[in-house]
Amino acid sequence: MQPLLELKDIVKSFGSHRAVDSVSLSLNPQDKTVIIGPSGSGKSTLLRTINFLETIDSGSIMFEGRDVGYRRHKGHLILDKPRNICKLRAQIGMVFQHFNLFPHMTVVENAMEGQVTVQGLARKEAREIAMSMLDKVGMKDFADRYPAALSGGQKQRAAIARALAMRPKLMLFDEPTSALDPELVGEVFATIKQLADEGMTMIIVTHNMGFAREVADQLYFMEDGSFLAQGEPDEFFGKHCNDPRIQSFIQRIF
Repeated sequence: MQPLLELKDIVKSFGSHRAVDSVSLSLNPQDKTVIIGPSGSGKSTLLRTINFLETIDSGSIMFEGRDVGYRRHKGHLILDKPRNICKLRAQIGMVFQHFNLFPHMTVVENAMEGQVTVQGLARKEAREIAMSMLDKVGMKDFADRYPAALSGGQKQRAAIARALAMRPKLMLFDEPTSALDPELVGEVFATIKQLADEGMTMIIVTHNMGFAREVADQLYFMEDGSFLAQGEPDEFFGKHCNDPRIQSFIQRIF
């Protein structure tokens, strides 16, 4: 089986700081990968390189066997055309920590925007798809509200619906509950768990160890830009938790 996503020796630096340091990762369709680690360890930067929100310094990112953000010409990689990068992002949905909803658009308009501007769908078809995705995440009754009228959990579920409306093949979740009050975390995790149960391929960055253990096929611990350990949940929380650095991190989280 060809991996849906394959990262090889990814390096990304900001000045003298190497945020991602020779990271490799492979995902098959329907895989659920969770990345944990301390703040500033490079997790969010890694996700942003996958969606080409950040360019890489070296290495390669392949999605369905094609270079992400680049094309090959006479044996060299050159930056891809903007329209091709937009099409790629439509297949790799991303949900951010702080929702990133357009405040001047209603919930359903937020979910329609990418379909109309990137995929070229007619507004009627885009609205039907948007309403279907809002229904999936329990937000159909809030379709005509503006983001300012929503709770944090509702905003995040609206953001998930917006990403799903593009019908992506891979979903990236960057600490999707970190900006939420504790009582709102459950509704967002329940939505993500539902998508996982339906077979959505996903990478999730989170500090919630209970959720990580429940949903992950593979867990990675990231520190200083590199993967320090990886394994299936039972293995990870068994063998790898004996590592003093990982043990210290998990104890601080709890």
